Amino acid sequence: MRISTVNKQGNENTNEDAYVVNEKAGVFAAIDGATGLEGVPGHIASHAVRDTLASATGEELFDELVEAANLQVAEETLNWLGSGDAAEINDVPKGKRSTCALAAISIDRERLSLTYAQAADCMIFLQYRDGDIRTVTYDLLSHFDRKAIDEIVEMRSGQNKKAPISEARKAVRSTLIENRSLLNTDAGYSVIDGSKEAVKHLESGRLSLKKVTGVLLLSDGLMMPTGLEEADGWEQAAAIAFQHGLDRLVSEVEERENNDPECITYPRLKMMDDKTAVLIEMES
Repeated sequence: MRISTVNKQGNENTNEDAYVVNEKAGVFAAIDGATGLEGVPGHIASHAVRDTLASATGEELFDELVEAANLQVAEETLNWLGSGDAAEINDVPKGKRSTCALAAISIDRERLSLTYAQAADCMIFLQYRDGDIRTVTYDLLSHFDRKAIDEIVEMRSGQNKKAPISEARKAVRSTLIENRSLLNTDAGYSVIDGSKEAVKHLESGRLSLKKVTGVLLLSDGLMMPTGLEEADGWEQAAAIAFQHGLDRLVSEVEERENNDPECITYPRLKMMDDKTAVLIEMES
């Protein structure tokens, strides 16, 4: 296997993304931390997951490994808050928790198979020998983000045409809080937050790697920014990464971000997000 990675900070003060390349255990991951709107930094969750997956020996069952990573998020969150704030993770309001999106895989080269776990808006793609690209996972979180983005677009279509993105985000804060309240519920989306519910809502499965030439894990910072009428940003990102490599993908995403700092041409919630990717090129 040939492995390439990207982990690049966006325009915030801290890089809340992380990644795992654990070749010994066959475990790889892209992780996107999210700070609670009222609380704990996102890197608490992303680093807890990273450290757990990176320490795997290959003897663990993959689902148990992911569950252990989620429990570590709870422990680190409670440690960060201090003993006086909460006795267990469900005592911490959802809006305050450190959370992370996850695209994690375990590759069994003998059985030529892949086991995966996914939460929120990190994504997994496969490319096959004939060039076809398969989107393995589904970005359910984007539907909730779209509600806030649509509100910003509508606001800017009125009297606030030149409202900066920082002001626009404040205007849709109530929607963002409402979205956050739906994490790990049947009406919402999955995310790693340390709760028992997180494991229940993960997307997971096992796939054959027959005829697979590449595996790609992406955080949403590398989804191609798109206009309202443009093709799916995830599909564009995967095609660029498989055909031209991760550096090219970063370059094309950043070109659009830098040319649209107030998120008008390509509506989104922040100018430049953290960017993480793991690209695994399989031996032919």
